[in-house]
Amino acid sequence: VSDVGADSFVVDRFGITRSDEDFEKVRSNPRITMQDAAAIKKFSPLVRSVMAESTRSGQVAFREKLLESVSVRGVSAEYVNFSSYNAERGRLLSPSEVERNRNVVLLGWGTADRLFGQANALEKIIKIEGVHFRVIGVNEKKGSVFGQSQDEFAVIPLGAFQKIFGARVRLSLNVKPVDPMLVSDAMDEATVALRIERRLKPKDKNNFGMFTSDTLLGIYRQATQGIFAVLVGVVALSL
Repeated sequence: VSDVGADSFVVDRFGITRSDEDFEKVRSNPRITMQDAAAIKKFSPLVRSVMAESTRSGQVAFREKLLESVSVRGVSAEYVNFSSYNAERGRLLSPSEVERNRNVVLLGWGTADRLFGQANALEKIIKIEGVHFRVIGVNEKKGSVFGQSQDEFAVIPLGAFQKIFGARVRLSLNVKPVDPMLVSDAMDEATVALRIERRLKPKDKNNFGMFTSDTLLGIYRQATQGIFAVLVGVVALSL
């Protein structure tokens, strides 16, 4: 999942499943498509921006330096409206570069550091899964969250991404309301829009998932409460 800001929510094929039983229920959900994105924009007045995104693990190389399993992200043009990316050097992909599927890339700070060290990454030609891309920006350093580095990635136009990984890659949508206070209202509107787009009958269950960063944080807290209780016990023993 991409960085979910507090002011946005994610629509994806399955949502968050916590058990095999949960997953079985949503397993046959259809893929998220660009038509779904268009429907949300068309039927949801409270939505300001909808970004489509797909992520795959890929090989990134510069000359003889080869990085295995970097998070390669394909994004649609509206990604500039989301705050996840901020170029420390160079710039972000422009909407027209994304729409024209140009072979340009924004590198995460850690990926740029591992490929180029102290050298300047800008305007260098790297290979992603063997395809040439020109580096136009390096993202600012973000550090790690839950022990996972947030700086190991490469962002490219979604169309260029689909040429490498195939047209049927799994898409998710990041949706930003006109006002951060209206996230839940916008989620209701987007739900209705998707149900109309997918021609669901009133008694049909939603065949898509939707969640916010709060959902993810809640799950993380639940997962860590058990660990926290164990840590408190360990600390008490050592005292």
